[in-house]
Amino acid sequence: MSTVSLRIESTACAKAVAEIRSAIRTWLASRRIAGEAAEEILLAVSEAVTNSVEHAYPAAPPGLVIVSAEIVGADVLVVVADHGQWREPVAPEAEAVGIRGRGLTILRALTTRLRIDHGTQDSPGTTVEAHFAIPA
Repeated sequence: MSTVSLRIESTACAKAVAEIRSAIRTWLASRRIAGEAAEEILLAVSEAVTNSVEHAYPAAPPGLVIVSAEIVGADVLVVVADHGQWREPVAPEAEAVGIRGRGLTILRALTTRLRIDHGTQDSPGTTVEAHFAIPA
């Protein structure tokens, strides 16, 4: 299996979610990761990128979302980062329609290890580091 990594920088806008998902799908296929494992990684990446698109830059023009992927041991490591300001998630029941606000729950369910760095006021940015086991 090749150890070539992937790096994508895109403006954090709705169109970026599909473009990044497509690039990740192609990269996973080139590493012979397909089926349910690939679909779970794609869902998790879509959730993380969507969070950047919807929440990172609320009062400013959209900034960057940066996605990288690599094989680390027996894992696929995907990192999604932005330079926006972290906002605490809103409970789904607090929303007018209770179908939103489940992105972090989905990420936790699909990853073998998840780390989220919220940045600081002086050094804003959110980084999601997600590990996925490669099926044997």
